[in-house]
Amino acid sequence: ALLRDHWAHSVTSIVIRWVHCWEAVKAKARMEVGNFGIQARQMRRSTREAELNISDDLKVGFFNTDHATQTDSSEILSIKELSSSTQKLEQMMKSLQVDFGFFKQLIQLKFEDRLKEESLSLFNILHDRILEVEKHYQQNEDKMRKSFNQQLADAIAVIKGMYQVMNGLWPLVD
Repeated sequence: ALLRDHWAHSVTSIVIRWVHCWEAVKAKARMEVGNFGIQARQMRRSTREAELNISDDLKVGFFNTDHATQTDSSEILSIKELSSSTQKLEQMMKSLQVDFGFFKQLIQLKFEDRLKEESLSLFNILHDRILEVEKHYQQNEDKMRKSFNQQLADAIAVIKGMYQVMNGLWPLVD
C-alpha cells in the first residue's frame, strides 16, 4: 500500500507539472495568437491606408484610371514579424506534439506497470486464499477420517461384545 501510494503521488505530481506546463504553453500560444490577430488587423489597416495613399499618388496609364500598387517599407516589417511569430508558433506546436507523444508513452508505461503490479497482487491474494481453503479442506478431511475411525472402532467393539455374548462367553443372566 505504501508503494502504491508513493507511485500514485509521483504520477499525480508528474501530471500536475504537465498540466501547469501545458497551461503556460496555452497562455503563451493565446498571447501569440492574440498578437497575431492584432498584427494582422494592423497590417490590413496599414495596407488599406498604404494602398489608398501610395496607389493614389502613383498613376499609370491614360486618363488616370490605372493605379500602381506598391508595398510600403513599413508593411514589410509587420509581415516579417507576422511570419516569424507564425514560425515560432509552428515550432511550439511541433514541440508540444513531441512532448505529448512522450507524455502519452510515459502514462501508458506507468499504467502498464501499475496494471502488472495490481495483477500480481491479486494473483498473490487469490493464491493465498486457495492455499487457505486447501489447508482447511485437509483439516476437515483429517477430522472426518479420525471421526470415522473412532466410529468404526466403537462399532467393532459393540459387535465384538455382541459376538461374545452370543457365544456364551459372557452370560447375561446368572
